[in-house]
Amino acid sequence: MGAKKTETTAESTEGLVWDSRNTATDLNELFDTWDEAKEEAALAEAAVAVDVPCIIIEKRVVAGRFPDGTIIKAPLAFSVQDLDEVTATHDNEVDQLKALLIAMGDEDSAAALEKQNLASVVIFASKFFNLFQKMAQVALGKYIS
Repeated sequence: MGAKKTETTAESTEGLVWDSRNTATDLNELFDTWDEAKEEAALAEAAVAVDVPCIIIEKRVVAGRFPDGTIIKAPLAFSVQDLDEVTATHDNEVDQLKALLIAMGDEDSAAALEKQNLASVVIFASKFFNLFQKMAQVALGKYIS
């Protein structure tokens, strides 16, 4: 008894990353006509889709609303010791923010952050640290927008 032969046809979609038959967009045409202007427009659309608007609430808390509607809050009030510990063990803003949240006892926000789109998390972390820096400059009377 021989092994059963699996027939592969042109209609098979097994292992297919993008099935161009199921979209109105002709990807070959897009590749052929792609230019810098189209790339810039696509990046602008993509940026809007992953942006995280942030506001400051409760005097020292950054609240960010992620594209799926999740709101994550991160306090701007942390100690020098907290900052020293997270910067000594983490090189990037995302890991530093997660570590700060955990150090301040907010494991739930850190866990919620891990479930979000990476681009959105990078944006939130960058905005958080940027707002922290601006807050310090305002307190020193040195911030000019």
